[in-house]
Amino acid sequence: MTQAQADAYVCGVVPEDHDPLFVAQHMAAYAFVRPQVAGQQVLEVGFGSGYGTVYLAEAAARVVGVDIAPGNIPRAQVKYPRPNVEYRQFDGMHLPFPDGAFDAACTCQVIEHIPEPQLVAWLTEIRRVLAPGGRLFVSTLNLAHNRKPGRPYEKLPYHEKEFTAPELEQLLAQVFSRVTMYGVHPTLRHRCYRRLKRWGIKVARFYAHATTADFVVTRRQVLRSMDLLAVCAV
Repeated sequence: MTQAQADAYVCGVVPEDHDPLFVAQHMAAYAFVRPQVAGQQVLEVGFGSGYGTVYLAEAAARVVGVDIAPGNIPRAQVKYPRPNVEYRQFDGMHLPFPDGAFDAACTCQVIEHIPEPQLVAWLTEIRRVLAPGGRLFVSTLNLAHNRKPGRPYEKLPYHEKEFTAPELEQLLAQVFSRVTMYGVHPTLRHRCYRRLKRWGIKVARFYAHATTADFVVTRRQVLRSMDLLAVCAV
């Protein structure tokens, strides 16, 4: 991560500080992952405020969340405690666990914060702590979706590298034996409300009550998805 991020005391999304639709879009990846890690030992890399970690722990046998920001650990311990959850700080590159310690790992909206020259080493370290047959779940924004035709685009200042689907798949394939790409899309109902909003019709009630049910994760039309989600096999 950047030095500014490494020096940050706390960082990450706090659900109550963002609108429900934004949070639901982030949580769509966790909703996809949760049933697939039921009963497993899970590592989350970059847990932020901890809301996703505890969500996964409702299905997993145990979840260990690691984060580079020192203030995230006590904040998550107070806000999202659970008997099968542990929050730990790490330096971003050297995980304090033995080889093969986890059945699965996930990192949601984190990879875009890793300096590009460090990406392969960062992914290799995550792969090291996965058991044979383990999987890594990676979510990030879709650069192709964020860039609008005819408009200048600048990545967010705290992002190091943003990805299109082919770029992300190519990177992950350098470290993992098999990579399957998915995309996060709005549901038909969600798309209808977005169109109504563009027409000037008030849809505040929908946006105020959005949930993960308003998004779908699918292998179809990944290039056009809002967010990317990759499943990487060891």
